[in-house]
Amino acid sequence: MTHSVFSQTQLAWIRRHLKVAVIHGGDKTQTGSFIFENLSPRSTKTYAPVAHDIARALAESGFCQVEVLAEDIHLAQQLREKGIDLVITNSGGLQGFDSMCHLPSMLEMLGVPYVGHSPMTAGILDNKHLFKHEIKAAGLPTAPFVTVGIDETFEDPGKQSAIDDIAACFHEGFIVKPVSGRASVHVYPVFDRGELAAVVEKVRLATNNTVMIEPFLSGREFVVAVAGEYVFKDGRLTQSTTPLAFSITERLLDADEPIFTSMDVKPITQDRLVSVNEEPLRGQLAAIGQKIYRQLGLQTLVRVDLRMDKQGNLYVLETNPKPDLKRPEGNQVSLVCHDLAREGMSYTDLVQSLVFNRLSFLKARRPLALAHCLTAQFDALADVQG
Repeated sequence: MTHSVFSQTQLAWIRRHLKVAVIHGGDKTQTGSFIFENLSPRSTKTYAPVAHDIARALAESGFCQVEVLAEDIHLAQQLREKGIDLVITNSGGLQGFDSMCHLPSMLEMLGVPYVGHSPMTAGILDNKHLFKHEIKAAGLPTAPFVTVGIDETFEDPGKQSAIDDIAACFHEGFIVKPVSGRASVHVYPVFDRGELAAVVEKVRLATNNTVMIEPFLSGREFVVAVAGEYVFKDGRLTQSTTPLAFSITERLLDADEPIFTSMDVKPITQDRLVSVNEEPLRGQLAAIGQKIYRQLGLQTLVRVDLRMDKQGNLYVLETNPKPDLKRPEGNQVSLVCHDLAREGMSYTDLVQSLVFNRLSFLKARRPLALAHCLTAQFDALADVQG
């Protein structure tokens, strides 16, 4: 469904008047960030440098009131004192289970609109087994998997039978990973089934959470970034009938690299990435990403990771709810920014697109969420093109 697009004068008004906060994860080592320490299945990272990249991009684009804040015990009071109108979420949480849900849950409770996933959607995307159940039900290709819960046993006959089925169908080994995690931390290829039990236990002890086993796929690996229908480029905002699928990229693996390692282990550089130009593969990757975006009712940026088996069949590995938005610098680049130029967009265009897409959706579908900032004065500028 299409809605009216903000006029140039309205865009200028937003940049001038809206008070925006970019929020990164809190520092768990900082005294007073929380009341009591809690377990954290996800490895800790604040993402503060990227939050500052986003804030600088907004400032360069003409946004006059931009703050960078941390997700911690002080956040609610800071949002109130500073009169923040809109939050851009760039946090994996401070601590605890399902930490990707914490910031949007707080913002929903406080009534502060945000650019980010709803709490439930963030939880589904960040729990790989739940996400795979969702897309499998939608008929999207994903490899079979087995989970071993914190109170379950690897030796359970039902689980062993499911592992037998994976081995019989794929013949290439296994991947053991946490159901919730980041940056390929605690992700291990296992090519000897006799070692599987020990690796599962290793991951479970490291994360205090459910562990997932899926087949190792030895084929090519791809990513596709997907964002909303509203896109800012060439100085104006437009609306499409489909989500924007972009930076459709093949991740190149070294001969000794069975899985693509994270930027924490090895920098993501341009020479490790190749734009996908071959059709119909490019169209197939875009269609899968767009269907996931639609199926889960997403309203902001995600990155879909896919890999082929040795026969060339595509499988969705996961959908990253908080893909890295690091500003491209030299030879280093984030996956979602790798092929932005193909869309005629810059980094600042992408950041503005995320903001204007979310505001457009909320204004059209949940106007109460913006009643405090996009007032009748703003509405009167709808037909003023500037």
